Amino acid sequence: MTHPRHRVPVAPSLATALAENDLSMDGHAWAAPRVEAARAILRAAGAALVHSLADRLTLHGWAIAAFPEELSDELLRRAAAGALAGVGVPFFSIDGGRGLWLDGLSGPERDPSSFGGVAAQALHIDAPNVTAPPDYTSLLMLRPDPAGGGHSILADLRAAAVLLADDNRDVLRRPVFFEGRAEQLHGVGEPLLPFPILEDGRPGDTWIRWAGKLLTDQRNTGHRPVLERFASLLHLTTQRVLLRRGELLIADQRRVAHGRTALGRQDNLAPSARRLLCQAKARLDAAAPVHQVPGLRSAA
Repeated sequence: MTHPRHRVPVAPSLATALAENDLSMDGHAWAAPRVEAARAILRAAGAALVHSLADRLTLHGWAIAAFPEELSDELLRRAAAGALAGVGVPFFSIDGGRGLWLDGLSGPERDPSSFGGVAAQALHIDAPNVTAPPDYTSLLMLRPDPAGGGHSILADLRAAAVLLADDNRDVLRRPVFFEGRAEQLHGVGEPLLPFPILEDGRPGDTWIRWAGKLLTDQRNTGHRPVLERFASLLHLTTQRVLLRRGELLIADQRRVAHGRTALGRQDNLAPSARRLLCQAKARLDAAAPVHQVPGLRSAA
C-alpha cells in the first residue's frame, strides 16, 4: 500500500471555492477562463496544496489530492478539475464522457480489462501510440468498489528502464512496436504506429511508451522476450493504493505507468452501488501554479 505522504488533504474551504467554478468546455479542453479562475483560487488560497502536489510530483511522479468526501459528485468533479488545472490544461481525449470527465462505471458488460472493467488492468500509459501522449492523467474516485477491490497500481518507468541491459534498451528504441489503434482521439497529436518504446533525448523530456498489451499484440511477437524483461523490471517498482471517495490521483505519464487490480465479486450489485471512477487528462503548461513553485528538488 502507499505511504500517507502521497496523499494531500484539501481544506474544505479550498475545495468549496474550487467547486464554485463550472466545467464549461472549449472543444475538448476546459475553457481558458475557467482554468484561469481555478488557478487564481489556487494562488490566493491554495499555496499549501500547490506546494505539496509540486513536491510529490517532482519526487515520485504522482500524488493524490484528497477532497472532502461529503461533497456531491458534481462538486467533486469541479473541485478536482481545479486541482488538475494546477499542473496543466485539463482536457478529455475520448468522446462519450460527462464533459471534461470520462466516467468509468464498472460492470460485467464492459471489456474486463478496460477502463470501467472488473478484471485487472495491466500497467500502461494512456495513449502510447500517438505523437503527443497526455502529459498527465488523473483518476477521480466517486464510489470505490464495495467489494474492496480495484487498487490503483503505480510503477516507475524510468527506474525500470535503467535496470535494462544496454542491448535490451537498443531494441526498445527501435520504431517497430504496435499497441492497439489510435482513432477518434482529441488533443494527443496523430497516430504513431509503429513506435519506439524508449525515446532518445534530454532526460525528463522523453517518453517511455509502455502498455501491458504490447505483450499480447501479435505484431510484437518477435520482440516478446525483451518486452517480458521490461515488464518484469517494471513490476519490481510498483506501489498500490486504494482510492477513497473524493481522492484525485494525478500521474506524470513521462515517469509513471498505472494499472488496476481486479475488483471484488460483483454478484447482485446494482449499478448505483458499483465502482465509479472518472478520468481526465492534462497537457503540461509551464504557467500552471505547480510549475511556478521555486526551489523544488530535482526528479532526475
